[in-house]
Amino acid sequence: MGDTARAGGPASATAAVEALAPWLPGLAGDFAKTAVLAGACVEWGGSPMALADVLPQRAAEAMMLNGLVPGCWAEAAPGRPLPEPVSGSTAELVQALVTLARPEGRPDKGDMTRIAMSWFDMEDWLKALITVLGHGSFRAAVPPRVKAELREYAAAVADRSQRAAWVRDLAAVLDEEPLVVLHPPARRGYVLTMSGVGDNFQLHTLLADRLVGDSDQGMVPGERPDRSWVAAATDADPYLGPDNPALRRFRLFDGHGAYVHPEGVPADIKPLDGTRVLVLHPPNGHYGMGVGRVFQNMIPTLTLDRVLGADEAERWLTRIAPAVENDFMAS
Repeated sequence: MGDTARAGGPASATAAVEALAPWLPGLAGDFAKTAVLAGACVEWGGSPMALADVLPQRAAEAMMLNGLVPGCWAEAAPGRPLPEPVSGSTAELVQALVTLARPEGRPDKGDMTRIAMSWFDMEDWLKALITVLGHGSFRAAVPPRVKAELREYAAAVADRSQRAAWVRDLAAVLDEEPLVVLHPPARRGYVLTMSGVGDNFQLHTLLADRLVGDSDQGMVPGERPDRSWVAAATDADPYLGPDNPALRRFRLFDGHGAYVHPEGVPADIKPLDGTRVLVLHPPNGHYGMGVGRVFQNMIPTLTLDRVLGADEAERWLTRIAPAVENDFMAS
């Protein structure tokens, strides 16, 4: 199926995704690689939308079950190290866990088998989910409740899975999100709309590209970002390398005065009266990143909708709290 879908173009790849989607809820173990095939079909140009009602829920379940494995194993096989999360060790884990299955409030043998399978198949579900969450239309189709579950379960296993950490952040991506940016030295403000921005350093670069310019035209004075940085943060190769890091042009604080860490995500920015607000401060030294964006297949948009009038900008500026400059990270 994979070769046919790839050779047949987007229509063929979409048809393959639609054919595979109904099978996913009942699959586990090595059969979870069916989800990886579906994700590959999306990479080959297929629409991911047939997966919206099944893949996020199945990936959330896999992470939730995976989070149960260490505790179950410690009870079933005290003192023994967990098997490596590869399918060849499935029998050992299943055999140990099914001994815990009892009628008195315990999961039955089938449920314990599914828990055991999650130790080996979770990465396959996550690999597919990361691919499709890069599409704005797919993110819009995932209910907020399911996104919340993805963030919760991903956070619980992110310490042992980089893909889970990526899913946690992708499930928090903001789309069509209004953003007010203030520049106190010039008493100016701007309204923007952002979608698909994966982390705050990427946001730094895109903001500098949209806002730094001729102060006589109402823009923020300063040095514009290199075009290669902006391209890496948008849709070009994201890797800039050590000789050409993207340098931030300012430090960001939120409307409550808290420092906005470049390593965080836009969803971390606490709204002020229902709107996310960023306050621009001069940079301290040279803080750079060799990667323009974390999620290569997620293309961001950041639109400057309008420059605030003087009175409106002043109303926003009077509402923000002073920056907490003594935050040792705000350097």
